[in-house]
Amino acid sequence: MHRRRGPVENNGIGLEKYNLATLWKLHHADLCDGLLQRGMRKKWLLSMILIAACNKSAEPAAEPGMPTTVAESPAAPSSQPATPAATPTAAVPTEAPSAGGLTWTDEKPLVRRAPKNSMRAAEYGVEGDESAELSIFYFGPDQGGVVEPNITRWLGQLKQPDGSDTTQKAKRSEKKVSDIKVSLVEAQGTFAAGMGMPGSPAAEPLPDAMLLGAIAEGQKGSVFFKLIGPREAVERARPAFQAMVDSLRPQ
Repeated sequence: MHRRRGPVENNGIGLEKYNLATLWKLHHADLCDGLLQRGMRKKWLLSMILIAACNKSAEPAAEPGMPTTVAESPAAPSSQPATPAATPTAAVPTEAPSAGGLTWTDEKPLVRRAPKNSMRAAEYGVEGDESAELSIFYFGPDQGGVVEPNITRWLGQLKQPDGSDTTQKAKRSEKKVSDIKVSLVEAQGTFAAGMGMPGSPAAEPLPDAMLLGAIAEGQKGSVFFKLIGPREAVERARPAFQAMVDSLRPQ
């Protein structure tokens, strides 16, 4: 007995196995027309559907429960570069520098900037080197200790490659500037400042470093000038440091 073919059979191939995406691929392989011509002429409606499927891009069926609306396309990126948010920075002081009743002038390559912390009365960088800096401290009348322990502490932060005592190699001198007694010190070595601020990692040792220090004994207490950094940068700033010390005067 002759079995009548079902509407979805074609030479033993069940067309229900071919979803729209598969038919699209077959169309590009020149097989879609062959499937439509084999025993499908009496099924005009199905043929029209399949032909339409072959001539349009297949779209995957929506997942059950998923929305069928098409999401809006994101806006095209602007051709203008994004402007980064401004990072607030501390303002550079504009008033005349002073501490402990003393004032002074400054010149390049020393560049005045906002102090990193409240313990510093003033602070300077050195042009061309980010790691060199001049820190100026004033702790109040009769505060901060006398000259000798402070110079000893500064020299203890410089280690010699051969393990010798830095205090034995340091250069010391004293001078009077506008009736102000100033003690000077100069030394070289590997700078290791020791403990940093609480919660911050210890600073890496700085080899071939140089220190220029001055302690000015004013009427309101001592003012401490400490220039430390790579030897080349400190040597460049030496004339400006000496000029600063020579400009000291009562405020």
